[in-house]
Amino acid sequence: MAHAVTLGIGFFLMPYILLTVGDGTYGTWLFLNSIAGQTGLLYLGFGNAISRFTSKYQAERNWGELNRTASCITSVYIGSACVAMLLGSVFALIAPSIYDWPGQSITEVQIAILLLALNAAVSIGGSSFGGLLMGIQRFDIERGIVIVVNVFRLLLTLLFLKSSYGLVTLASIFLALTVIENVAMAVMAFRLIPTLKMRFSDLKSSVYKKCFSFSLFTFLSLIAEQIIYMTDTIIIGYFLGPVAVVPYYIAFRLCDMVRIPVLQIGYVFLPKAGQLHSMKKYDHLRKMISKGFGIAFLLVCSAFIGACFFSDLMIRVWIGNGYAESYIIVLILLGGQLVALPTHILRHALIGTGYVRIPAILYLVEASANLVISLSLLPYWGIYGVAVGTLLPLVIIELGLVMPIAMRQLKLSLRELFTEGFRPQLLPLGMILVYSMIVSQYTLQDNWFTVIGIASGAVFVLLLGIGVSHWKKKVNRIEKLQEATAVN
Repeated sequence: MAHAVTLGIGFFLMPYILLTVGDGTYGTWLFLNSIAGQTGLLYLGFGNAISRFTSKYQAERNWGELNRTASCITSVYIGSACVAMLLGSVFALIAPSIYDWPGQSITEVQIAILLLALNAAVSIGGSSFGGLLMGIQRFDIERGIVIVVNVFRLLLTLLFLKSSYGLVTLASIFLALTVIENVAMAVMAFRLIPTLKMRFSDLKSSVYKKCFSFSLFTFLSLIAEQIIYMTDTIIIGYFLGPVAVVPYYIAFRLCDMVRIPVLQIGYVFLPKAGQLHSMKKYDHLRKMISKGFGIAFLLVCSAFIGACFFSDLMIRVWIGNGYAESYIIVLILLGGQLVALPTHILRHALIGTGYVRIPAILYLVEASANLVISLSLLPYWGIYGVAVGTLLPLVIIELGLVMPIAMRQLKLSLRELFTEGFRPQLLPLGMILVYSMIVSQYTLQDNWFTVIGIASGAVFVLLLGIGVSHWKKKVNRIEKLQEATAVN
């Protein structure tokens, strides 16, 4: 629910911002945001660490170790925040000499860079509190805060954004709301964990060593994720200019409408997997993983089918004409997610159980291949080449290496994965395909009524298919039980 609201707000704001400030300024904003997004590396992989250890120590009622872990990770985050601010200041200082910034005031660009750097510093410095809430599985509180902040972001953008000083206005809104979000997370973390304390006396070298040993390989995964999902707009903006970023980012945002909600399944799995593993409930863990894998596959495959038939209509209604290349890019990016999102469930289950080294190394190899292929294809295929550079490594490495390794480590058989994960999704997916083929035969008007009608019908068909599949599974179980009883 929370991510649906957040994505909905971003979905609404994107065409508004684009129309208000124009392709050039909006492309520059996306370019700057992509660069600022690289400060996410300064989390050093501790996001997963604090979530996992909080879950572990809460289950063990080991409040002293929880406090020591929280204190140490927070101190690391504060140091990283200072580094983010320093890097942002240097980048603002040298910005005029490293890029032309076409159509933009260099002073406004520099101010926006400083504000984005401060935004990153605040976000990093206070992020341990969100990790604590995730670790105690209070996703409702953490997501609720995010929803409120994003609603305010919508309102402030509508109230204050104008074509002049658009970069500074957007950066100021982001900073103000990041401060509010982190303060709210801290207040709720201390309220929901009454024993929580942040003390200098809890900064122990043994705790740092434990956290760093766990986070080292999650940090490699973080580097890989940044390269895969955050560098495309930097590459396009630098080599082809900010305007070329816009059609790619349109497709990327549509892909995010699918990718981000499905990712949350994995984030929920991480602490739960750690808890089940600690309690040695391995059968329950494998069953949960199989079902999560199947749900992820169902959602992304349904979205891919819909995109094949209707994403060109969606783009015209949402953004307007003139972005025809975004349709092909959507299909390429979503094609990669057909593999990446289900295996993402396996990745997070592995992290939850403490197995991080091999998946992290493979993820880094995948990211390196992504970067090399994207840069190699860019001169020939332009933004299409960047999209293909994202697709190929995802499919080859995730399907060919990560999935088999994860299944072996989790002792998850192909039969169990198919029975619990894939097979229940075949009927709903078949119904979605038939529905899309039938609807696409009609002459469709370019308006929101058409888009909403198609989407509503697809949701109904999908839910109907899930219901029928569940009913058939229940009937089969009853028949097998009756046969077993008759034999006895």
